[in-house]
This record gives sequence, C-alpha cells and structure tokens, in this order.
Amino acid sequence: MTITTVNKISIAGIVCVLPEFVCENIDKSSEVASQEMARIVASTGIQSRRVTPPEQTVLDLGLIACESLLSELAWDRDEISLIIFVTQTPDYPLPGNAIQLQHQLGLNKGTIAFDVNLGCSGFIYGLWQTSQLLSGLPTGKALLIVGDTTSHQYSESNRAVSSLFGDAVSAIAIEKRDNCDEMVFSLGSDGAGAPYLIQPNGGARTPNRTPELFMDGMQVFVFTLREIPASVNACLTHKGWQVDDIDYCVMHQANEMMLKRLGDKLGITQQQLIISMGDIGNTSSASIPLALCLSLQDELLRQPTKLLLSGFGVGWSWGTVAFTLQPLKVCKVIDLKTSS
Repeated sequence: MTITTVNKISIAGIVCVLPEFVCENIDKSSEVASQEMARIVASTGIQSRRVTPPEQTVLDLGLIACESLLSELAWDRDEISLIIFVTQTPDYPLPGNAIQLQHQLGLNKGTIAFDVNLGCSGFIYGLWQTSQLLSGLPTGKALLIVGDTTSHQYSESNRAVSSLFGDAVSAIAIEKRDNCDEMVFSLGSDGAGAPYLIQPNGGARTPNRTPELFMDGMQVFVFTLREIPASVNACLTHKGWQVDDIDYCVMHQANEMMLKRLGDKLGITQQQLIISMGDIGNTSSASIPLALCLSLQDELLRQPTKLLLSGFGVGWSWGTVAFTLQPLKVCKVIDLKTSS
C-alpha cells in the first residue's frame, strides 16, 4: 500500500442528497420470499433502500447538492478552480459529469473538471486527489462530488444485489486552509478482485446487453477482512494515533455484520464505530460522507473531531484517511422524499 499526506487542505462543508423513492427489503408477496429477505436483512442490517426513478441521474442529484452547498457557504463561484465527480454511473459514456456540472453551476472556463471511475473507495480517493491537485492551484476552492445511481444497474429480481444497493450523492467543499490538521492516507488496489464485483454489461466488451450487476458476497467479505485492517493500522501508525485516540470511525457502509467484524478486529468500540445504512442501503462512494451527515451532524458543526475514514470494495480498491476535521460550515442531508 501507499502512504501519503496532505497539508493545509480542509473540508468546509458537506451536502448529501437522498432520492425520493423507498424500496422495502421485506418481501411480503410470499412466506418463502419474506423469510429469505428477513435473513438478508438480519445479516446486512439493510431494511430499505432509497432509489431514483429511471429518468433521474446521479448528475441531477449532484446539481441539487452543489447548489445547496454553494448557497450555504456563500462561495464566490469564480474562486472554484477544480471539480471532480467520482461515479460509476455517469449520464453518458462521454462527456463526463464534471464537465456538465461545471457549466450547470456557472463556473468559469478556467475550472479544471473531470470524472473518476471508482465506487466503494471513491470518497477516500477523491478526497486525496482533490486535495493534492488543489494544493498546486492558484485559487483555493474545489468541489468533490461522489455517488452513484446503482439501482439502474440491476433488476429487482437479482436478490444478491437488489437488497443491498441504494442511490445517493454527496457533495464536499474543499479549501486551502493554514490552520488545519495533516491528513494521512493509506491507499491500495488489487485488480485480481475485478471478477467478484462487476458490471459486465454495457461497456465496450459487451455493449448490447442489459446491465446486471454481479457480486460474490463471500469474496467481498474475505477481501475486506484481509486488506482493511492493515490499511487502517498503517494509517494510524503514520498519523501517530492509537485506536483510542479517534473520536469516530466511519467505514464504507456496505454490510452491518462486516463492519462489526472489522471493528472487533481493529479494537474499535461500538461508540466509535458509525453504522448508518439501515434505511438507505449501500450508497457506493457517497456512503461515508452520508454517514457523517446522518450520524454526526451536530458534532461536526460544533467542534473539531478526530476521524478515521475507510472505503473499500469494487476493484479491489481501498483507502483510509486519518485527520482532525475542523468544525464544518454546513453538514446536511437533502431528503427528496420529505421535500417532494
């Protein structure tokens, strides 16, 4: 794995968007189906998921999140020099979502804008990449957007994945700041895991087939328990922290049982370990910032917080970051179900 650091870069605010529709996981159409889903809910902790209608895209949700974020921060849009959109479900094969969002937000033509194709580890990688690039740019503000409309990538009859994945987007405002804590990142990848969590259809190799996401849950579980403890421990060691030093650990919200196993293996207490997926599902790269807003909003707005964040999954790809987050200026979730 690679250990790297970022200095004088801070998160200013986070706005997340949850789509309107709720899909319940308990299937009451038959006793057999209901019992099967009850077992899945018991192991994953996911009782329901939030999904978008077919006509709504991750770019639509991203625009809502960014407009709200910029309004709350009162940022001068001409000061934004970089926008990165991390997604596996872009509106088009080309152009990318970031380019379109730059125009929709009215950002100036000097703004650097591009997409990154990553899923479960996408927030950590996006935070690292945005921070590194922003450090070398003359103006001091950037937007990072992470998320997917994964529900468009499978059929509801595909119970291995349809009971797990929901849709969401998180927009993160990142800025240069002198008085902020160093971020320590631990990053890794292993493409040998590609066949175990894959969308095999719709790309250049199989262009004319209906998307149908495939996941081997056991392989995901084994990979996670094999690689993530080492990533977390390396990150903490280079940060100079012990597990007891962190206030909260927020990992990719994929499976409640898996997160508890990881927490036990790392010595993370129940009070430190944030689990926030029960009624929204696995929201891919949006899951970590979404969990921060859903579970820790008041604290993150009020006081500095020592965080350990770790994302892992499709690829295989994984990343961990440790840092003290200074009080955010905005931290909220826009729930389109309650606002529609």
